[in-house]
Amino acid sequence: MEPSPALEPLPHTDSDTVRRARLRTMRQLAGGLLVLAFLVFCLARSRLGLHPAWGYVAAFAEAAMVGAVADWFAVVALFRHPLGIPVWHTAIIPASKDAIGRNLGQFVEGHFITEEGIVQRIRQADPAHLLAAWLLGPSHSQALGQAMAKGLKVLLGALDDGAMRRLVRRAATRQLAEFDIAPNAGALLDLLVVQGRHQQLLDSALHSMTRYLSEERNQQQAVNFLVAAFGVENALYKVGSAAIGPRALRSLRQSAQEVLQDADHPARARFSGWVQDFVLHLRDDPQWHEFITRHQREILANDRLQALLGSLWDRLRQRLLDDLDRDDPALARQVAALARKVGQALAQDAQLAGGLNRAIEAGSVLLVRNYRGEVGRFIEAQLARWSREEMTERIELAIGRDLQFIRINGTLVGGLVGLAIYAVTRWIG
Repeated sequence: MEPSPALEPLPHTDSDTVRRARLRTMRQLAGGLLVLAFLVFCLARSRLGLHPAWGYVAAFAEAAMVGAVADWFAVVALFRHPLGIPVWHTAIIPASKDAIGRNLGQFVEGHFITEEGIVQRIRQADPAHLLAAWLLGPSHSQALGQAMAKGLKVLLGALDDGAMRRLVRRAATRQLAEFDIAPNAGALLDLLVVQGRHQQLLDSALHSMTRYLSEERNQQQAVNFLVAAFGVENALYKVGSAAIGPRALRSLRQSAQEVLQDADHPARARFSGWVQDFVLHLRDDPQWHEFITRHQREILANDRLQALLGSLWDRLRQRLLDDLDRDDPALARQVAALARKVGQALAQDAQLAGGLNRAIEAGSVLLVRNYRGEVGRFIEAQLARWSREEMTERIELAIGRDLQFIRINGTLVGGLVGLAIYAVTRWIG
């Protein structure tokens, strides 16, 4: 699989520069030993007749050259064709680039990314204990709170306010539309009736009414309301109604006081009956349910209500920003306090810490089980992005310096072997 021409070569880092320099030094050393062996061989061959020892030197130098050249060929053949000659089975790494990526991915999957290995590593690490120790460390919880506050402030600045208003308005409308008012209101009123608290509601209403009617500035409004309620336009009737209106209000206040002062007043029993009947209609009457639901939809479709729901985001955003602009935001303090509580709970509750560790283990095992195949494909895809030259250079920078020791060792070992062979042949005649 050849890389796409559009892909740019991977950038070289400072560590690559250091590795490249060290590789170049080792190459020069290994090459220098080969040149030295050649010079020693030439010198020894020119002096063979002067002393028998020069024969041993020549044998050592000759075998050292053979070993150096052989190992040079072996090392170079891994990465490229020696001397540019396409000898069979050379330039192994570039020729096998795709297979190397595939096999490396399978090797990592099969021997490193395993369920047993991940679980064992997690158990050794004890992440719950590490998390507790970090959260309880000096200033860690405060730093976490400040980081959360700064992150939220950045997020608020990046959000599209118009889109957020629409989102909040739609979400609030949907939640309000899904709320079934009739049965929930019926259940609440039923609970109040069972506990006798509906009478407290009646008392509160009567107290409010008597206070309102006791104020002179409200009495004329109440009289006008009574006159208008009958809808009669006769002037004489209006004068009579206006005359008896104050008496009617006094009688109404007196009746309210009687109900308030008498826990067994018949009006209370009638009120209980009305409430119970209302509860039954709310809970079981389909017509009431349909009526309330229809009006609920109409109210939610009202433009003013929709504008109010849309403004919720602006109010929430402004309150958050007002808090986040402070030197010590309340949100940061709350996050820090929560972090400390979590750290204390994990440190003191072994069962909680064990549960967290088991949850992390289970989650990690599930990830490995579901995505282990992706690891191999990811490694293969990453290596496929490299050209043959890039992959060859990367691998050579990683292990090339150590491979030069093979050349050095080949030179020395080859020379010693050649010397041994020469010595044995001389010894046996």
